[in-house]
Amino acid sequence: MIRKRQLLINALVSVGQVIVTGVVYFILYRFLLDSLGPLEFGVWALVLATTSAAGIANLGLATSAVKFVSQYLARDDRPRVALVIQTAALSVAVFLAVVTVAVYPLLRRLLGILIDEPAQLPAALMILPYAMVSFLLTSVAGVFQSSIDGFQRMDLRGMILMGTTIAYLGLCLLMVPSNGLLGLAWAQVLQAGLLVLVLWSTLKFLLKPLPLIPWRWRSDVLREILTYSINVQLMSLSRLLLDPVTKGLMSKFGGLSALAFFEFASRMVVQLRALIVTAHMAIIPTIADLQERNPTLIQELYQKSVQLLVFLVLLMLPFLIGLSPYVSRLWIGQYEQLFVTMAWLLLGGWFLNTLANPAYFSNLGIGRLRGNVVGLLITGVLNVVLGVVLGAAFGGTGVVLGFVVALLVGSFAIAWAYHREHGIRVHTLAQRGTGRLALASLLGCAAMLGLYYGIPTARLLPLAGVAVLAYVLLTIVPAWMHPVRQLLGDWAYTLRPSRPANDPAA
Repeated sequence: MIRKRQLLINALVSVGQVIVTGVVYFILYRFLLDSLGPLEFGVWALVLATTSAAGIANLGLATSAVKFVSQYLARDDRPRVALVIQTAALSVAVFLAVVTVAVYPLLRRLLGILIDEPAQLPAALMILPYAMVSFLLTSVAGVFQSSIDGFQRMDLRGMILMGTTIAYLGLCLLMVPSNGLLGLAWAQVLQAGLLVLVLWSTLKFLLKPLPLIPWRWRSDVLREILTYSINVQLMSLSRLLLDPVTKGLMSKFGGLSALAFFEFASRMVVQLRALIVTAHMAIIPTIADLQERNPTLIQELYQKSVQLLVFLVLLMLPFLIGLSPYVSRLWIGQYEQLFVTMAWLLLGGWFLNTLANPAYFSNLGIGRLRGNVVGLLITGVLNVVLGVVLGAAFGGTGVVLGFVVALLVGSFAIAWAYHREHGIRVHTLAQRGTGRLALASLLGCAAMLGLYYGIPTARLLPLAGVAVLAYVLLTIVPAWMHPVRQLLGDWAYTLRPSRPANDPAA
């Protein structure tokens, strides 16, 4: 039986973490834009994207840890769990350290190619070593996060990430005004170090056999993980053809200022999408557990996941498209057409991509990754080709358009492969009321955009309030009548404290 209560608690804490992180980055990005300006902000975004190219050295170990921790916990083999965690963490640390040193000269040259504003190159080279140290620490922390997820304690992981994110904001507010871009780099290194320490302490609380410092490494454990993580590593490689490549092409074809606004739009969209995705990721260890105990329930979980995501995407995507111009004025301080255009494209791409998440995460939990690998490789290769072609023709907007097209094609490939393997027909996932909800959401989006562009001189906050109210009034009835609303109510009911059997009120 699926432990619904813990699953729902994990999902709610994960959503809370996303909200806190979103608020922190809303404050932080506006602060950095005002303190550094769009050019240095773009330098920071480009250096982080370039540094992440070293992520190929993690061998998929961070992503794989969640499966093996869940698997051996289900078998009640806790000593093996301790070996998995330590072996994965030590392997990632050593491999990344070696690769970081090896690629450092190459990354310096790459930055010289991607940055067309020569005056900004020294600043990029100055923060590059700090960015690489931060990335190494964050990668080790990724193994620990994945391991905590394997315990199905995303609630603990979420609270830790909330705390360290708030600490990062405080460090930036303290260090950036007097040290500029270098202060931002220092803050990132300190936050990454804090994250490693707190996550490891939490793992020791969950698993007593873990030592004070990870030191046990087993070659047979590494081979077992690598056998599974070859496909995971291919997925990691394909991801390097997404965000890092897109930001590099954005800098080349659009310039650092365009990259700064792309970073704003991307952060907004990814953070909002994470409200859905982070909660949904809570099912991965559950699927791995079901694979060991009761595989027949996996497809039931898949069907409900798809129906829930369709409902949420239909409600959120049109609303966020309509809200984007208001966000531009509130967050950036003015209406920035490039930001709004990029936000619209990214919202469409990422939120429609979300509909493939149940297939993607089910594959991860079951351990059959071929469909994920093929879909992500399609996305990565298409992103490079379309980004270069459309970027050369249309500048920064063309780069984003190429990314979105690649993302949607790859997402369709993952979902199609999963449905084909498991004999799932799309019409069996459809629910009554979905068409009415889609129409109401589109009308609400049109009303929000009509208010903004039709009354350009109105005060922002009152106008935004009216726009949100209009959207709610148009969508509340079809949303309430939709079958998924009852499903959400049933899940919420499982959070109620259970009563003793002899309780007369039970």
